[in-house]
Amino acid sequence: MLQETAFFAKEIPTARRSHQNPLMRTAKVILLLIILFSTGCMSSQGFNRTAMGERLHATPTSQESQPLSPQNARPSPPFRLGVFFAEHNGPNTASIRKVEWLSVDRDHLLRELTPLQDERLLADTFVLRDVTVRSDDIKGLRLVGARFGVDLVVIIDGIAAIDRYNNRFAWLYPTLIGAYLLPGTEIDALVIATGSLWAVHSDWHAPMQTVEGQSKVKGSAAFVEEATALQEAKQAAIQALGQRIAEQLQHLK
Repeated sequence: MLQETAFFAKEIPTARRSHQNPLMRTAKVILLLIILFSTGCMSSQGFNRTAMGERLHATPTSQESQPLSPQNARPSPPFRLGVFFAEHNGPNTASIRKVEWLSVDRDHLLRELTPLQDERLLADTFVLRDVTVRSDDIKGLRLVGARFGVDLVVIIDGIAAIDRYNNRFAWLYPTLIGAYLLPGTEIDALVIATGSLWAVHSDWHAPMQTVEGQSKVKGSAAFVEEATALQEAKQAAIQALGQRIAEQLQHLK
């Protein structure tokens, strides 16, 4: 009888160990998944400005003749200025995005140029809309500008990039509550915008202006949005670009 009792005493711990092993293994797997999830996107990857520039200038500018230097045949103020916002149909990638110009963006740029009317540099400024003309078709844009009676056309183009990553709060995302409440996700946005100023009735044009706009948003994984970061970066780029274009026009006095 004593032997049987000793036998069962030896067997019970063994049974307990065999029962605990799957639970321990599951806990280890969950812990490993948490570590992989949190560290996999923990650090910022930055922006690939070279790739952005290549995509922004992928299509060469087409024109009917070589432009003259800024000192020759340049127009005289006050100008009627037409603003053309380029649109692209290329696909978005994980990091590089095409810029979609909204009505709020167009209005923002026009507001940046409004003070030039008080300086009698601009007689009028409005947006040119023609879906049949591409931004790289300078001859076509000159024809559109002439049809609307403008003296100068400024071509606005841009490219955007997103850098999305997690911070230390993301360790608690697997709790689900953390994914809704904790600011464990950060999104950096970069918009590179260009402005090209062209005369309608001559080959004169000003040097292309290139600016950058950046923004950062932080929030929980469930609610933080890339669109918010992109719009803020776009607004910053438009403001900087408007100032550059205004300076170019002021040099034409």
